[in-house]
Amino acid sequence: MNLDWLDAFLLQGIFQVVMVLGLALLLHLQMGLARIANFGVVGFWGLGAYAFAVLFVKVDWSIGEPWPFLISMAFGAAVAGVAGLLVGWLIADLETEGVLVGTLGFATSVWILAVTEQELTGGALGMGGLRFPFDIGKTKANELLWFGILFAVVALIFYYVFRVHRSPYGRLVIAVGDNEPLAGSLGKPAFRTKLWLFAVGSAGMGLLGAIHGVMAHLLIPESIGINVTLAAMVGLVLGGMARVWGAVIGVILAVGIFDVVVQSYLPLPRSWYTQAIPVLREMIFGATLIAVLIIKPQGILGDMRRDKLTRRMHGG
Repeated sequence: MNLDWLDAFLLQGIFQVVMVLGLALLLHLQMGLARIANFGVVGFWGLGAYAFAVLFVKVDWSIGEPWPFLISMAFGAAVAGVAGLLVGWLIADLETEGVLVGTLGFATSVWILAVTEQELTGGALGMGGLRFPFDIGKTKANELLWFGILFAVVALIFYYVFRVHRSPYGRLVIAVGDNEPLAGSLGKPAFRTKLWLFAVGSAGMGLLGAIHGVMAHLLIPESIGINVTLAAMVGLVLGGMARVWGAVIGVILAVGIFDVVVQSYLPLPRSWYTQAIPVLREMIFGATLIAVLIIKPQGILGDMRRDKLTRRMHGG
């Protein structure tokens, strides 16, 4: 198959959009429904990526492919999930400000470990050796297939989030997020519900981080900066935190326009892409987040449709 028409920057930009979309969907469950203000998305994402990479690259595997790759992927997601379980247990009873500080502190700790643990992570120089679990020809063909795998994973995440909204478990999550003391007084397992949701969401973020590491082929501490969390949060807030499609619309409008349209189609000097473009991206995302919270805090799609939710809760 001739893939000369496929621009490498375009493919990387679309890959980034779909990956951030997956993170925003998981953040929607945590922050939009359960009201867990997770500002450490990049911490779980980066932890999953590094856990996958360390096991996959450092272990002398005695079994053939694809088992080392699949085991390492599962390990990355599991480590991020366990970290989410521990962090969630510590922050579950804190106010919103404490949750923000606690999750941000966790993300910072992951970054520090990535920099200082040179024998495991390669430190500031980075950790290479990550490769696709297949080889179907040219680099573009391998990247296109890996993008298809990412798309399938994010589609499954979207389906899961969609089903949560329409399940008894989802109604429990919404009730806990709206009024946790009231839900607890009615005998609902509020603490366990929030903890489980946070752990599952963190595991999904870790899996997405591992998928990103394979596409990048190299993990460096700079890749787990605040820009990942900011992109997911801006997309979610812009589209509407309480709506499933809010994450989709918001990420396409924010990350899609910048990472695809600006970086692939605007005639910008190539020298800008090393420093100017990343800084400009964070400035625009930060300004967008502030503007949306001031002008339209419910986002483009607004709050969830309470009338339909109420009818479902009462069997109407």
